[in-house]
Amino acid sequence: MKRDELGKYWKKIINGYYKAFALLSGPCSLCAECAKSKNKPCGFGSRARPSMESCGIDVYQTAWNNGFPIQPLRHKGETQNLYCLMLVD
Repeated sequence: MKRDELGKYWKKIINGYYKAFALLSGPCSLCAECAKSKNKPCGFGSRARPSMESCGIDVYQTAWNNGFPIQPLRHKGETQNLYCLMLVD
């Protein structure tokens, strides 16, 4: 699922829930070059999300614990499994 597709799906899920947040896996891909690396504000502040890794979550172990397939890639061309964590209260 691409980031834009995830955003549309996310809006359907959180409808009516005011305490909801999503964490993505891996680095942000909204910009070609991150403005934060140049001490500038994020150009996509309302769409940017922290990664699970930046919050100390072991994505591999979390996926394995919940029965999801995930393996470290050995070659750049291998299919990558991408996950997100949706927190809804």
